[in-house]
Amino acid sequence: MSENPVKDALSRGNAVVGTMLGEMASPGTCRIVQEAGHDFVIFDTEHHWPGLETVAWLLRTGRDIGLQVYVRAPGFRGQWPARYLDLGCDGLIFPHVESAEQAQEIVNQVKFPPDGNRGLGTSIAHDDYRAKPAEQFTRERNRDTLVAVQIETVKGLDNRAEIVSVEGVDAVFIGPNDLSLSLGLPGQLDHPKVVQAIEDIFSASLDAGVAPGMHAFDVEMAVKYLDAGCRFLCFASEVSLFVRGSQAALGVIREHESFCEGL
Repeated sequence: MSENPVKDALSRGNAVVGTMLGEMASPGTCRIVQEAGHDFVIFDTEHHWPGLETVAWLLRTGRDIGLQVYVRAPGFRGQWPARYLDLGCDGLIFPHVESAEQAQEIVNQVKFPPDGNRGLGTSIAHDDYRAKPAEQFTRERNRDTLVAVQIETVKGLDNRAEIVSVEGVDAVFIGPNDLSLSLGLPGQLDHPKVVQAIEDIFSASLDAGVAPGMHAFDVEMAVKYLDAGCRFLCFASEVSLFVRGSQAALGVIREHESFCEGL
């Protein structure tokens, strides 16, 4: 049994829900996410600004309060994946995975031998500054680290069965905006071709025993794809939640008669 509650839930076929953050990076960020009831948070370094030092103390906060914290890396080559893991993240989301070879390269980077070729540092953030016996620690980290690959292009869609068959891939994470863009239907998330592509990826994932996941932008979309089999659900972002919530509330406030009388 893994000590990662998200991986444990997914292994039982249960759904988990978290959110993605890219702009909010205060000392209280992880606590706010936890108090809101999310199972996990993804810090996005693909499309957003947080650098290594910022991510480092966000990860430290998450570990200290027991919140599962994942990072969407800017790519799957170079030092980024291992550095985020050394800083204490519980898993990684890899964008634009298009082949089994890329998925295997990812697993090799994030798993210690014999499952991969990640190098070992000790008495650092990922072991909470107290080194354990190497054999025990590397075995536990290989077991507990969540690996999610994003299938969000036509090429990835075509190679979906091969990608999800790679040992060590725990979840697929669909980026619906990029998938629709790659299909020549930018932003048309309800177009039958986009919906069918998502369902095809979900089906291949389930057949391979990999958790289907995606980024849902509103409640209707989230419920729709939960019913379709989504289990690793990322709901909205801090920006969209703040903007939509503010617009709805301010609309009511500004329509109130006392507000209008005050102008």
